[in-house]
Amino acid sequence: MATGVYRAVGYRRVSMREQVDGHSLDAQATHIRQYAQTQDWSLLKIYTDAGLSAKKDSERPALTQLLADARAGQFDVIIVDKVDRFYRHLGGLLVALDQLNSGGVAFVSVQEHLDFTTPWGKLMLTVLGTLAEIYLDNLKQETRKGKKQRAREGLWNGNIPFGYCTGLCSHCLDPNGAGYCPNYGRPDQGDGKRLILHPIDQRAVRYAFECYATGKYSDAAITDLLNRYTVEIDGRQIQLRHRGAPGRTPPGPFMRDSVREMLNRVFYTGQVRYQGVDANGKSHRRSAPAEIFAGQHPVLIGADLFQQVHDLRALFSYNSREKRGKTVRVFPLSGLLRCGYCGAPLRGTSAHNRRYYRDASQIEHTLDCPQPLIDADEIEQQVIEYLRSILTDDAVTQANAAQTRLAQSDARFKHVQELYVLGEISRELYEAEKTRREDLTASLTTTRFSATIALHDFSEQLSHWNSSLPIEIKRLLRLSLEGIFIRGNAIVALQPTLAFLPLVGNPTSWNCGPDGRSFSCYNMAAYSEAGHPTFRSHSPYRA
Repeated sequence: MATGVYRAVGYRRVSMREQVDGHSLDAQATHIRQYAQTQDWSLLKIYTDAGLSAKKDSERPALTQLLADARAGQFDVIIVDKVDRFYRHLGGLLVALDQLNSGGVAFVSVQEHLDFTTPWGKLMLTVLGTLAEIYLDNLKQETRKGKKQRAREGLWNGNIPFGYCTGLCSHCLDPNGAGYCPNYGRPDQGDGKRLILHPIDQRAVRYAFECYATGKYSDAAITDLLNRYTVEIDGRQIQLRHRGAPGRTPPGPFMRDSVREMLNRVFYTGQVRYQGVDANGKSHRRSAPAEIFAGQHPVLIGADLFQQVHDLRALFSYNSREKRGKTVRVFPLSGLLRCGYCGAPLRGTSAHNRRYYRDASQIEHTLDCPQPLIDADEIEQQVIEYLRSILTDDAVTQANAAQTRLAQSDARFKHVQELYVLGEISRELYEAEKTRREDLTASLTTTRFSATIALHDFSEQLSHWNSSLPIEIKRLLRLSLEGIFIRGNAIVALQPTLAFLPLVGNPTSWNCGPDGRSFSCYNMAAYSEAGHPTFRSHSPYRA
């Protein structure tokens, strides 16, 4: 450290956004200046990080610049109001101070009255740094417990999800409030503790889900549709806009990332998910949620529509809508069809404007398999006919009854939830109905029940199968079948999913071919002998 009049700089920081406009930054600056004056030091500059955390690995531009200037020898001492303004994490604090000491730069804390260049100061530095780290760890634990409790009570965490608002219209602070929302400045429509539907933003959410459910639009296409969509309210045309991120980005056009997040948000179905943390205490937004709780907010998107969109997104992640400007042909049985001779999967292919399934070993020239090319339309129709054959009246009746019980339970709970929000029933009654609903769902959630629900969905879709989207057909086929085995021009065995297992009886062992592999399947000989036709094999390459 240089001798004579020291060249000093200050560093100040606040971690909470609401402190930025308060007195905390000014108070720190005052203490830094007063200390420099009492020491007759020349205060050159005060570096400021406003609204940023001091935890480990946090990004603080002003601190980064301060350390760079220290290495360049631009000053002799750093003054902070308190140690935790500089670093809360002991490891980061010690590393930073080690860098400063190696460059001959001293460090002083005003409130602790410590100069950490002295032996006593270094000892106290370790103690204070440890206490700061303990405080941060405790704060994380309390924050996690608070977030989980809010989720358990059906309340949101973090920023208010797009499509909702607090309902405090008389003194609205929502970015999509003034000049946008027709209720701005009017009497309150909520208590601020529970969310209500935003009169305009909710339309954007519904429109996005409805568009995606058609299977015709990607995230980018829906983004473009939203940015061109207007609604008429009180005689004026309102252009839809995203509310942005409070404190970071202002309201403006929708972006593809915001649409993707919207379409994956289970909150719209009336549920709150608590993400939880991993072994290192970190939360991963895209990982499976730790728990899901019933929310106190109104449902914006029905569970069926949300599940349909969710399933379509999973399928489209592996099946593009377009390739080189042309619509991609979908092969619903790809991934399900397997060769009964060699066990290889059958892949979708096109020739002469027709769709076919072909043995993968022939495509890759790994085996000389006798399996002929299969006409896609005919085998897909054959599989559909089989699925129709197992839909007995009793099975469909059972499926409908199970679905009705679930729907009635959900409707009853929704009504009780609304009464609780309005304050017309006690929390005890609300919790009792919540427990009753959970117990009913748990009692029905068996393999047989799952099968009847899946069968119910299938019976609904089979009634208008020809008008269904190919990608939707692919999803439904995977609800019922895991494998379809082909030999020549006939289906010889089927392997149902776990959900369909109770509906079709016990499996028989069937040997796949000369490689000796066997599968747990259902022999189709009886099905064929009962008069169900086989399909024809085709070779479009024949002269």
